[in-house]
Amino acid sequence: MKNITVALCTDERGGMMFNKRRQSRDRVLIAELVNSTEEKIYISRYSRLLFEPHIDRVVICDDPIRECGEGDVCFVEDTPILPYIDDISRLVIYNWNRRYPYDVELGIEPSEIGFTKVSETEFAGSSHEKITKGVYERK
Repeated sequence: MKNITVALCTDERGGMMFNKRRQSRDRVLIAELVNSTEEKIYISRYSRLLFEPHIDRVVICDDPIRECGEGDVCFVEDTPILPYIDDISRLVIYNWNRRYPYDVELGIEPSEIGFTKVSETEFAGSSHEKITKGVYERK
């Protein structure tokens, strides 16, 4: 187990992407993620646009989950996390609190695979009045 943190965004039903595009983007959410860690955040090339104002805080790579190391943080938008679940010790799930069309979904319920919710906060984003941040850790 690598002991990594994975951050991602979902809608109310666990949807992540639709027609090879992110459902939404929110600059306040990205700033919140960047400000919540001192570590570099591993991202895919696809996510680069979201992190442009914070480009000095990211590592752009082909497979963020595989390439980040012990204790690192990665942000995923279109990568299924289940194949990597044994390496993940912490999940940060930002929820849009809306329903969007989706064809890529998270596909897991954290509590059913050994994670416990340790905190939940809400904040207003730039594109959503309410974003819920749930932090889950391994039991």
